[in-house]
Amino acid sequence: MTTLELIKAGIVLLWAAWLSMVTLLNVTDALKERGRLPATWSLASGNFAYMVEVTRIHNTPKAACWVMFVGVIIWEAIASLLLWWALFVGTLEATNVAFLVSLALWGAFMLADEYFITYAVESEGASSVATTHRDLFVAFLVSLVALHLL
Repeated sequence: MTTLELIKAGIVLLWAAWLSMVTLLNVTDALKERGRLPATWSLASGNFAYMVEVTRIHNTPKAACWVMFVGVIIWEAIASLLLWWALFVGTLEATNVAFLVSLALWGAFMLADEYFITYAVESEGASSVATTHRDLFVAFLVSLVALHLL
């Protein structure tokens, strides 16, 4: 394997491992929220409570938040598996599919951020979730472009 191939594999590996971790932390967050893990469990994202807070602006029922949260976890899991598959297969087509699903996820988050006006619930000086989602979209896109150019 050439150095360039190692760099390309490293980019895909980074995103596969990172998104797998995000997925796992969201799963443990859901389990914690459902009482399947103790309240003291520290390896959880806290994203469900944040989602409930953000969606409150439109009086979104908690059940709808659960549907969205589980949907996000499934989407993240699929994207993670596709990234691992792309790493294993090593083809540009597999990588394109994996990044397409990942980019669509971050794009959906960007749309949801705007719909639920997430910046309205964020405290001053706090890191903006909307900015994070946009930054992740850009980082995934730059990674995909780099994989094509290298």
